[in-house]
Amino acid sequence: MLSFPEPDTAIQVLGPLLQACREEPRLPLTRTALNHGPVVRRAGDLFGSTVNVAARIAALASPGQLLATRPVAEAAIARGILVRDLGMVALRSVAGEVPLYEIELAPSAEPTWIDPVCKMHAPYSSYRRAAPDGPWFCSPQCEEAYRRSPQTYEVPR
Repeated sequence: MLSFPEPDTAIQVLGPLLQACREEPRLPLTRTALNHGPVVRRAGDLFGSTVNVAARIAALASPGQLLATRPVAEAAIARGILVRDLGMVALRSVAGEVPLYEIELAPSAEPTWIDPVCKMHAPYSSYRRAAPDGPWFCSPQCEEAYRRSPQTYEVPR
């Protein structure tokens, strides 16, 4: 978890950071969420509804996707960054619906290149696709897990 004093600072820092993460093939694609509001700082950790909303939004993000609330989206728009309005969403343990936005700070990953088992970004030079029309896997172990139980895993489209 990272904390920034204002949405604009978060955008300035996360743009290069997310791009660097995307370029490192050994890292899984990040599921990122940004929210802005008051927090409680205690023993080097952050607490409060602002953190809870960010955690709920991060759970909705796809690998490689950055989702945000309105204050962060407005800061991104002011910087000329591509922002897509995803509409209102209901979040667990949050009263009312929250407007949700996707912010394009780093080029989107091709969704079909995301391993359905471990959610790592595939293909890699060491292991590509098991079948010409099947999903991509990062390793033989993930391919085997998928083969044993394909209904368990959602295949990105």
